[in-house]
Amino acid sequence: MKKKAGHLLVLTLVLLASFLLTGCMLPFMGNEPVVIKSKPVVNAIVGKQYKYNLSVEDDYKTKLVYNLTDAPEGMTIDGSTGLIMWIPTKEQIGSHKVIIRVSDGWYKDQQEFTILVKEYQLESITVDPTKMSFNAVNQTESILTITAKYTDGTSKFIEKEDCLFSSSNPGVATVDVTGRVTSKNFSSTTIVVSYTEEGVTKTANVTVNVKKPTPPGSGST
Repeated sequence: MKKKAGHLLVLTLVLLASFLLTGCMLPFMGNEPVVIKSKPVVNAIVGKQYKYNLSVEDDYKTKLVYNLTDAPEGMTIDGSTGLIMWIPTKEQIGSHKVIIRVSDGWYKDQQEFTILVKEYQLESITVDPTKMSFNAVNQTESILTITAKYTDGTSKFIEKEDCLFSSSNPGVATVDVTGRVTSKNFSSTTIVVSYTEEGVTKTANVTVNVKKPTPPGSGST
C-alpha cells in the first residue's frame, strides 16, 4: 500500500513539474529574438533638438522596454516607444558614446554608437546656374559654382571635385565629373549635384531643357 502511495506521489510530482514547466515555457515558445533594425543618427548640433526613434523587429506580443545604459548628460529615452531626444550644449561639443538596450521580457538586443556634436552642420547646397537651355545637340555648358550653407548661417564655395554629378536622363543630357553638361537629345532632364560633409549629404538640381530651334518664318506675325 505504501509502495503504491509512493508511486502516486512521484507521478503527481512529475505531472505538477511538467505543468509548471510547460506553463512557463508557453510564452517563450515561438518567440523570436528582438533585433534593433534602425540605423542611429550620429550627428548632433549645439542647441538643436536631436531625435532618434528606434525601429525594432519582434514578433512576440509583449511590451518592449527600452533603456539607455550609457548616454551623454541630458539625453532621454521613452521607455515604451524608444524615442531618444536630446539638446546638446556648447560644453558637449565632441564625441559621445551611446548604448541602448531593448527587451521583450525574454530576449534583448543592444546597439552601441557614437554621436558627434558640432557647433554647426551642413544645411543645404546651391548651384549656379539652376537652369540650362540648349537649342541643339552636342552643346556644352558648365556648372559654375556650388555653395554649401551651414546651420550657423555661414557658407562657403565647394570644389567641384568634392561633388558627385548625375543626370536623371543621360539620353537627353550627360554630365561629367567636372560638372560639364552636354546636350544629347531634344527634351528635358535634371542634373543632380550631391555633396557630403562629415556624414551629412545634401543635393541640388539643375533643370536642363534641350529645345529644337524655331524654323525661320514659323513665328507669329
